[in-house]
Amino acid sequence: MIWKDTGYLVKLTNFSENSAVLTFLTHNHGLHNGVVYGANSKKKKNYLQIGNKFTLNWKSKSEDSMGYYNLELENSNAAQYFDNPSKLLFILSISEICCKVLAERYDYNSLYEFTDFFFKNIISKHAHKFYIEWEMELLKAAGYEININNDNFNFSKNQNNEWLLHIDEKKFFYPNFLIDSSEDYTDRDLYNGLLISKFILNKFIFEPNKIRFPIVRNRLEKMLHDKI
Repeated sequence: MIWKDTGYLVKLTNFSENSAVLTFLTHNHGLHNGVVYGANSKKKKNYLQIGNKFTLNWKSKSEDSMGYYNLELENSNAAQYFDNPSKLLFILSISEICCKVLAERYDYNSLYEFTDFFFKNIISKHAHKFYIEWEMELLKAAGYEININNDNFNFSKNQNNEWLLHIDEKKFFYPNFLIDSSEDYTDRDLYNGLLISKFILNKFIFEPNKIRFPIVRNRLEKMLHDKI
């Protein structure tokens, strides 16, 4: 079994003295594991960093076995932002949430494309907005799409014509940019967006499966809260 793809490195786990199991969010093969021999060598350690993008060549005796990767670095996102804590939080949060939420070897083509868009625009002044939209895309991929036309969620408007999302007797302000991406937004809108996606992730995925919510994601939320 052989295939070629592109993917973002989201997890690295030591496998033996000289090798590691790498997990990638790939374009056409979902969240996918494979062994990389020599991963602990000085040369490979320099570029086997979470968030980096690679061209992947995967080989295995059968489709269901672990297999191994030969890979080539396409873009070193991690190294560019070692001195930028907010960008690193984005990268680490995306990587950890993918590993905790997504099923292995399932088609996440649309999520990959939005992830690719995000990393290409991580230096944008709209990076926080793009990140929240990424979490909404992740929820959609996981089967929990949130929008005002989804009857599974209860929306209303208050006297100020602001959208409200009602869940479990809780009420969240639903930012307009999540309805129309071209809408203006404030830091408060961004923070509200993070609160909504966190609540949904916890309610439907993390808490039922007794998974701890990622610390890096909490730090990202606190960083934005401190700006308000």
